[in-house]
Amino acid sequence: MRITRALIDPHALGANFEPGNAIAPGREFVGIVGASGSPGFEGKRVIAPSSVPCSACDLCRAGLSIHCRARSELGIGRDGAMAEKISLPVSSLIEIPKGLDDDRACFAPSLGRALHAADLVRLEGKPYVTILGDDPVALLSAQVMTQRNASVRVLGREPARFGLCEKWGVKHRHIDQVGRRADQDVVFVCSSTPGDLEIAMRLARPRATVLLVAPPSASNAPKELTTLGLLHASEIAIIGSRGERLADALRLLASDGVDVRSLLTAKYRFAQYAEAFARAARPDTLRVLLEAA
Repeated sequence: MRITRALIDPHALGANFEPGNAIAPGREFVGIVGASGSPGFEGKRVIAPSSVPCSACDLCRAGLSIHCRARSELGIGRDGAMAEKISLPVSSLIEIPKGLDDDRACFAPSLGRALHAADLVRLEGKPYVTILGDDPVALLSAQVMTQRNASVRVLGREPARFGLCEKWGVKHRHIDQVGRRADQDVVFVCSSTPGDLEIAMRLARPRATVLLVAPPSASNAPKELTTLGLLHASEIAIIGSRGERLADALRLLASDGVDVRSLLTAKYRFAQYAEAFARAARPDTLRVLLEAA
């Protein structure tokens, strides 16, 4: 497969990158399928999940291929989209609908993660939902949950990104300006900043749901006694979320149901990769797109 577009996630760069972490370079891309070994997909524009299952283990056979015991990960142990060409099984390929441009299609994995996490939450009435973080997955989660009749607010650390929330009519505050009143029905943890899990649990009401959308960082170990005490006393359900509903994401993108154009900070040619990575490392960056000439 020839890569035509690839997004750079700032969280996957430099000191932020950890082997085994669910965030790695080269996971958000659009490719054109070659002719070899890909019947029915030759020449088509496609995306693919970040995990490649073995299709043979007990979990794969049970329909839980996302938790495959022998899965490989793009950018970790196999080539990701920073390579000019990559090889993936045909079963992983998802065709991009006609009318959906490549730039927006690149955001399908981030949107897919937001949709997957949202589906793990049972909504009753108009629940209070806090999105902890301000990266693209957090901002897309805010859009998704707003569309599902929730009262949503984003708590972030980059004031420059709050303008996007205003554009979408989503409430927003700096995380340091909000009290910990234990009154939220659902908290999405889309940040791996040390201490954010404990903050999420202090925001959540008893028997609330905390969704770990961002992979925990090795440097983000919570204070065990405090965290476990809150977990026990408030009967909070912590749900891990690492799936990607890519087909649904593509349909939503194709219908222009969410705004991803605002999440693209800059575009570069692949030959300008050094400049692209330098731009991605800046704190005001959401996503940087690499494109073929």
